[in-house]
Amino acid sequence: AIDLFVAARLKANGLKFSTEASQSVLVRRLFFDLIGLPPSNAESNRFVEDTDPKAYEKLVDRLLAGKRFGEKWALEATPTLT
Repeated sequence: AIDLFVAARLKANGLKFSTEASQSVLVRRLFFDLIGLPPSNAESNRFVEDTDPKAYEKLVDRLLAGKRFGEKWALEATPTLT
């Protein structure tokens, strides 16, 4: 339902959905979203070269299980002391 609403608004404004992101853009977005840091070149290459259809899900699980995920969200939840 939301997709139809968004599509209608885009069409009304002469816009369209953007194209699907490349693997390298996807891995970068995922790292920044979940841990707040960019992937290393090795991590990025490993994801781009992974032919497993579940590569994205595996990377999400790995990042969520890592300590950096908790550190990022703990920092965002902790009030700044001045």
